[in-house]
Amino acid sequence: MAALPAYVVVGRIARPHGIRGELRLVPDTDFPERLARLGEAVLLKDGRPTPVRVASVRAHGNAMLIKLAGIDSVASAEQWRGADLAVPRGEAAALPQGRHYVFEIVGLRVITEGGQEVGTVREILRTGSNDVYVVQGPAPSGAGQRAGREYLVPAISSVVLSIEPAAGRMVIRPLAGLLD
Repeated sequence: MAALPAYVVVGRIARPHGIRGELRLVPDTDFPERLARLGEAVLLKDGRPTPVRVASVRAHGNAMLIKLAGIDSVASAEQWRGADLAVPRGEAAALPQGRHYVFEIVGLRVITEGGQEVGTVREILRTGSNDVYVVQGPAPSGAGQRAGREYLVPAISSVVLSIEPAAGRMVIRPLAGLLD
């Protein structure tokens, strides 16, 4: 299993806002209220972490405006367009029992309760009612570089029996037709 990331992404910088270096932040967290209390964070862009000090955060429609120390102009703010705002993994909010961060789920091996290998979680789609795990099946033998079949597994308790990040697996009870 891959190593856990050092940081947990809590939002994405959409664009500069105004002329004094504020940034429009689209939250990507179940705890957006915690963003207002951030003192320090990390900007992740092109795989490089840059530590930053948070001067202020305020709500702005369905986004937030964040002011970072040392970013005082549109030009200095523009370089961070598209960057992720993250916190060290150790400072991430503790989740309730049975809840998991995306980074804990993506990459898990998916097997049925009977032990059949289904594939690996490639991404999580957020829908209105429940998340859906996109599972990439193994490539058929002799397929070369061609990827295997893709399965859409609903993140509901009747299908997902267990999520075990420490063991690197997710156990499912597929709905009729899901693996056909």
